[in-house]
Amino acid sequence: MYAYTRANFEGAYRYFSYICPNELNWSTMKALRHLASILTLMLLGTTISSAQNQGFNLVVVGDPQPQTEAQITSLEEEIIPHIATIVDEYKATGYPTAILLTGDVVWDTMKFLPRVKADFEALGVPVYAVIGNHDHNKRHKHNQPRSEQNFIDTFGSRNTSFMLGETLFVTFDNIDYTSFSGYGEKIDADQLIWLAEVMEEHPDVERVAVCMHASATDFRTGELKPYIKPVVGIIGNRKIDFITGHRHHHDTADISSSIVEHNVSQVNGNLWYAPIGSDGMPKGVFCIEERDGEWQWHHQLLGKRAEDALVAWPTGRVKDNEEYVVVKVIGWDDKWRVEWSENGTAMGAMEQIEILDPYYMYYVENEADYRPKYMKRLYRSAHPHRHYYRCRPTQENSHITITARDRFGRKYSVKM
Repeated sequence: MYAYTRANFEGAYRYFSYICPNELNWSTMKALRHLASILTLMLLGTTISSAQNQGFNLVVVGDPQPQTEAQITSLEEEIIPHIATIVDEYKATGYPTAILLTGDVVWDTMKFLPRVKADFEALGVPVYAVIGNHDHNKRHKHNQPRSEQNFIDTFGSRNTSFMLGETLFVTFDNIDYTSFSGYGEKIDADQLIWLAEVMEEHPDVERVAVCMHASATDFRTGELKPYIKPVVGIIGNRKIDFITGHRHHHDTADISSSIVEHNVSQVNGNLWYAPIGSDGMPKGVFCIEERDGEWQWHHQLLGKRAEDALVAWPTGRVKDNEEYVVVKVIGWDDKWRVEWSENGTAMGAMEQIEILDPYYMYYVENEADYRPKYMKRLYRSAHPHRHYYRCRPTQENSHITITARDRFGRKYSVKM
């Protein structure tokens, strides 16, 4: 009998996924990728099953939110192919890989829900989603069950649970929908009862990932929102990772020694109107990797490597910081450490600053050309962020090296 090796599989996958790419349209490519994924399961068999208890790879996609045909076409032709590359690299690790959409899967355009789901499923991995405020059908005011039906018909129950690796995932609908502009946030008693039952079914799990659309914390105070505290109480003495979207900003915040929130920025920039988020986060996805029960994560830019985490500006380029070299840290949290050297001499830690993103503001002020109400939205959504650092060179034309380390000890550098 023919022995199916990893090399056999990888060759078959490349053949079915990439043969004559210039002659295939996106629909054909999706079909071929789906076929390649079936071959993956057939050929690898026991190899995959032996790895499933050891970890996973999760690609978190923040608020895709297409509203028009042009936007969903851009999602399909410009964004998903980059995500496909990340997914393919993760598949090659041998660990189970999945995709999570953080809500606002669409932008009030209910007919796009099945299409977006099919687009991501064509990448050949399981796709999970939470419901966002824009995934409620705004035609059904004051009737939450009816407003959610399109989403449920597409993705299933608004609250689900599943295991990835050694982590229990639960998805919550935390949007209390009354109307397009009148929604709030809530987790009701029935949902808490459901969560308690799920926890009883998984008494031995040590980490729970709670996936919702709206954030679990008030980022002005850093504290859990009141309706989230019963969720934490039911989960009990376990590690908790909240995975959320909605704000269109990137924030990873340590709420306590055992609770972290990962608020994922929008994958398409800023509401499809700017190619970069209003907090300065370029288009990208949030990647979580579990190995032997331990998590690591990073924000990966579309079309870039995971190592490309630093964006630097030389002196004279950043407003109000013309005398400084300024660097932006992609995927920053307060566990990062950023240092610099000048002409080979270590100069110590860089100074952290909170500014508006130079690229975002340049785009809004010089390139964006929309109707006044959309221009106001672009300006209004711009907020300073803390993922910037600066240093002042002591000599002209110095060679500057910036080195950063994240909470996991991974090292990143850029030279100027």
